[in-house]
Amino acid sequence: MLEARLDRAAPLLRQLAPDPSLDDAGWAALLDATTVQETSLFRSPGQLAALEAALPPLLLAARAAGRPFALLSAGCATGEEAYTLAAIAQHAAMLHAPGTAIRVLGLDISRIALNDAETGEIGLRMGQPLAQVPDAYRPWFRGAGEVPRLHPALRDCLAFRRASLTDLPDDLGCFDVALCRNVLIYMTEAAKRTVLEGLARHVLPGGLLALGPTDRAGAPFVPLAHGLYRHG
Repeated sequence: MLEARLDRAAPLLRQLAPDPSLDDAGWAALLDATTVQETSLFRSPGQLAALEAALPPLLLAARAAGRPFALLSAGCATGEEAYTLAAIAQHAAMLHAPGTAIRVLGLDISRIALNDAETGEIGLRMGQPLAQVPDAYRPWFRGAGEVPRLHPALRDCLAFRRASLTDLPDDLGCFDVALCRNVLIYMTEAAKRTVLEGLARHVLPGGLLALGPTDRAGAPFVPLAHGLYRHG
């Protein structure tokens, strides 16, 4: 798959500046052509269930501090993971910490994927986009006539931003929860370490980090469940 992407993207190499920045037009086009943009709603349901079970004390702490409960989807692709995070957090807040504001930020380097994410539309490219959505969460993703549609309350708490995970912006802020799944598998060991070190700076003490099934995080993250870690 990667070889086919690189073959299609090869002509773009001639447009690259010698030392392109993230916003360089040629570099951005090359990234759009080669990055993997596959995702789905409620991917890895077992991990998400463990994450949801760990949310109540974090939500209560955020409400007590008078701040929004913040979640990060690092490598959000077309947005389904960020939508999932928003639904889980909103649902958990209603049950355990009513009145807590929810803020979800999706980060990705692909302009094409971010454009799709920002529309808030649930595409049919995966065939049955609601197939893995638990019944309790279906109302968050179902419009009139059973048409897949993002609930307005989810749209209101979502934002998206273009950034490289190996060079996270200093003004990104801090998060109670960060998901970075199916991203590190495409990176070198050095790049993985850089991403995890960056996430450690932006996840609050006691906060949660969810990784892909083959990824591992070391200190300051402590294993909580399979693929799920607590900061500190």
